[in-house]
Amino acid sequence: MGRVLPIAAACFLNATGTYLFRNPADSGCLPYGAYLLFLKAVFCLLWNIPSNPHPSCFRSLKKPVREVMEFFVAALMVELLMLDFWCPLQCKFTTFISTIPDHVHDASTLIGIDGTVVADHLDILQSDVVVGASSYGLSLFFLLCAMHSCRVVDLRLLKRGVRVFGKDIEKRIKKYAKRLVSSVHKHGLRHSLQSRKHSSDTHLYLSTDSESN
Repeated sequence: MGRVLPIAAACFLNATGTYLFRNPADSGCLPYGAYLLFLKAVFCLLWNIPSNPHPSCFRSLKKPVREVMEFFVAALMVELLMLDFWCPLQCKFTTFISTIPDHVHDASTLIGIDGTVVADHLDILQSDVVVGASSYGLSLFFLLCAMHSCRVVDLRLLKRGVRVFGKDIEKRIKKYAKRLVSSVHKHGLRHSLQSRKHSSDTHLYLSTDSESN
């Protein structure tokens, strides 16, 4: 499982339009909301990847050098997935959606059927609203698949109804929130104990030094 901080930093950098390795040939990968949805899917996959995606030599490095190297690897993977996979796929998909009326008209003409009425009704697929909605639908599909594969949600519960699926999501959110609070509490308690130990050691050192004098 990847470390969350380097991956989150790499995704944030990409979301702000900052690229470390190469600039995109076409920065107009719109709509931006669909871009962010797919970026969330990338974050889920990189965070929950079964094996550590970083080279084994990174694990012997000390902090913060290890986190910096993992950040660069995560940034490279994010840029590759966003620029070389999502943007071309989104462009091809939206182009295909907008050309469906033309394909229907050509096919009906080829087989000798007047498909003008059908093609006219399908002209709505060429509107900006439908093209944008298709982009959001595609990115949402990948996000749900990523969340399901990472066991963030269980889409199989939809067979038992939306209510069961919603209750499962609520249960998972409470579980993750409880785990987060527990982790923060343990971290704060550990920091407090270390501070007390340091203060006690300092006091003991000063007392010993004063007695020796």
